[in-house]
Amino acid sequence: MTSAERTRMNENLGTFSERFPVLFDTAGREKKADKVIAVCRHFSFRPLHELTCLDLGSSTGIMTERFARHFGKVVAIDVDKVGLRSGMSNSRMSNIRHICTDGTNLALADGSVDVVICNQIYEHVDNQQGLLAEIYRVLKNDGFCYFGAGNRFVLIEGHYFMPFLSWLPPRAADFYMKLAGKKEIYDVRLLSLRRLNNMTRAFWRHDYTRLIFENPTAFNAEDVVRPGNIISRLPGWLYGMIYPLFPAWVWVLTKRK
Repeated sequence: MTSAERTRMNENLGTFSERFPVLFDTAGREKKADKVIAVCRHFSFRPLHELTCLDLGSSTGIMTERFARHFGKVVAIDVDKVGLRSGMSNSRMSNIRHICTDGTNLALADGSVDVVICNQIYEHVDNQQGLLAEIYRVLKNDGFCYFGAGNRFVLIEGHYFMPFLSWLPPRAADFYMKLAGKKEIYDVRLLSLRRLNNMTRAFWRHDYTRLIFENPTAFNAEDVVRPGNIISRLPGWLYGMIYPLFPAWVWVLTKRK
């Protein structure tokens, strides 16, 4: 069974936003958006209100609405019609354009976007390399992509909160889901650090993971990273050794010329 066929099987149970109601949690989604905005503001050499932002996987639009308060224009893209419809109906910002399309086939011109936000999205895309190719295509030469990436080798899988679920091959993961009483099959495609590095090889990777650990308050990350945490005090060599085991990483990607 291909990854696309696995995704379609789960769609019989509802769209992603219907299966994961946490996407309608306004306070939680706004807090996540604030982390993204803080990183973008720190990295950008131009004020965000001058920039056009592409929000990949906008879903219910709560984060998109937050982005629209800071960026000049926002293009919100998702294949989840239910989530996108909710975002459109609840939107109060006039600078958002909503498009229902796949992240690997963006209806945007080459080099038309200053900032792409791709936060915890790649693992829900069948053609992951195609997603990165489209990000590269629509991004301006001096633009950047906020890339939040989950790790396959996380101890507790973040969608179903089951230990070691993402470590397993597809059929074993499906059986594990069934044993846990889940109706879905496991269609999340998390990658290891090595494979993520390979997938993003067309970009320079600017790592913000350690900066966030060292300055959680500055990056609005106090809810997930405690100030003065032990990671922020590790020597470089030890930090590098455990880096591949982090549950997720935050990178800013810029195009290799």
